Amino acid sequence: MKNSKWHIFFIIVIVGVFIDYFTKYLVLKYLRLGEPVNVIGQYAQFLLVLNKAAVWGFEPRKYISWFPLNNFFIVFNSIAMIVIIIYYVTIKNHEKLMQWGLSLVMAGAIGNMLDRILHPDLGVVDFIRLGISERIYWAIFNCADVYVTFGIIFMLLHFIKEEKKRNKKEESNTLENIKQQI
Repeated sequence: MKNSKWHIFFIIVIVGVFIDYFTKYLVLKYLRLGEPVNVIGQYAQFLLVLNKAAVWGFEPRKYISWFPLNNFFIVFNSIAMIVIIIYYVTIKNHEKLMQWGLSLVMAGAIGNMLDRILHPDLGVVDFIRLGISERIYWAIFNCADVYVTFGIIFMLLHFIKEEKKRNKKEESNTLENIKQQI
């Protein structure tokens, strides 16, 4: 099917954005800010945090008080989404890892941008906390962050696979050239 890569793209993006939005809706409705709910003991918890800052809570407004963070991320995400679509046009139908990777990154970008647009006063809704105790845990995140992370992993795997394929082809060509010279 000629347009199968676009089917993959739209299905992943629509389903991903829906899941991200729906989980954030549930979290805002049922969790209290700052009160952890154990899912798997202290190792996996739901903990509502409203991230008004940047990635992992980095706050550039500590250094530049007038920095328009929401507007910056809306513009940055919009540019990133345009670049993703332009790049997606160039990939081939058989490049499934790249299709999944770009689609997941797009879903994540839309999910977190929706938070900044729909409730700029709250920021991005984060709620998944993984760790080994109350004091030792990874940054709190959401489904959109998971999409971006796995999307980048899929893209890296695609590049590694393509590099191995290219190296194998170069080795084969080199061996052919040596055989012809003999």
